[in-house]
Amino acid sequence: MFEFYAEKDANEMGEHIVHRETCSSLPSKDTLYYIGVRSTIEAPLKETANWFSSSAPCPVCMAS
Repeated sequence: MFEFYAEKDANEMGEHIVHRETCSSLPSKDTLYYIGVRSTIEAPLKETANWFSSSAPCPVCMAS
């Protein structure tokens, strides 16, 4: 189980990047939405679809 965050601002491709709380590239907490504790990496990505038109997993902490 991990805590997840989504970046408030979209990147140049219009995606809000989703990170694990332990990510080495995690931006400062004031630029993030807290998603919560989830057991899979798919769960926070699906959940962010309720808030943003597009999201993507962080390539550093959520790479397959």
